[in-house]
Parts: sequence; structure tokens; C-alpha cells
Amino acid sequence: MKIKIPGIILILFLFLSGCEFKTSFSSGEELKGEGITFVVPHETSSYSQGSGGITYSSATVEAKTDGKKLTVGGRDYGALSMGDKVDFREKGRVLVNGVERKPIAP
Repeated sequence: MKIKIPGIILILFLFLSGCEFKTSFSSGEELKGEGITFVVPHETSSYSQGSGGITYSSATVEAKTDGKKLTVGGRDYGALSMGDKVDFREKGRVLVNGVERKPIAP
């Protein structure tokens, strides 16, 4: 039985066209408290989470929330709402629901 190269390519194309490839890299962990989620990098840190909110401290970021207000590095980053996700995985950036947030001027 001889199979020609174009036939092999066609078979591979038909087989692979029905497949969906996904790659997912998790580079952080989630901390939850008072309806807010912090996504933090995997690094040495200390934190508390629960009904009082979230307090997180590492070599790259210090952050806390009581579920209503976000404080990062001692600066006010504005209000939070139930269900918000705050991402600290990019050094020097604070993302709330995927949108970069800057500190509020004093």
C-alpha cells in the first residue's frame, strides 16, 4: 500500500482541523476576601484573607482591601465593588478587571 505525501497532508489537515488547542499558563494564585479577588504572583509572601478583606505583602507589592477600597504601596487606588478581580502579576502594574488603575492623587 502506497500513501502519497499529499494524501498524508490531507489526512493530517482533516484530523487537526477538528481539534482545538489551548495552552494555559497559571502564573499566580487567587486570594479572596469580602467579595474581592487578588491574583498574585507565585513568590514568597505573607497574606491574610477572609471576611475582613485581604492583606498581601511580598518583595514586589504590598496591597490591602476591606472590600470597598484598594490600597497598594500605601497609596489609594480607588473603590472596589463586589466581584472585582485585582491582578498584581505584572510588576509595577495594578489591573482591576483587566483595566490598569493608577493611584488617586492626594
